[in-house]
Amino acid sequence: RSLVGSEMCIRDSFSPYALLLEVVENEFSEEVQEQEREAFCREIFPHLKNLFAGYPTTDDTFALSPEHDLLYTELTGAIMLYLEAYGV
Repeated sequence: RSLVGSEMCIRDSFSPYALLLEVVENEFSEEVQEQEREAFCREIFPHLKNLFAGYPTTDDTFALSPEHDLLYTELTGAIMLYLEAYGV
């Protein structure tokens, strides 16, 4: 069985990169093919550091907080804008 994002975050502590990969897999599976996802996430991750910095991601309960859901939504928007501007 595969873990959903919040379960993965609780078990392994929160990882901004893991959340980015989760958003790409869940929301952009048609735009970013499976074999391209890791490379895409490595490429875009440095551009998202300021976004992550605005959230208390080091808090042990972050994965269960409303802020986690908001960050997920903001990441979705940021990735959409990135794809529109630069493609995969």
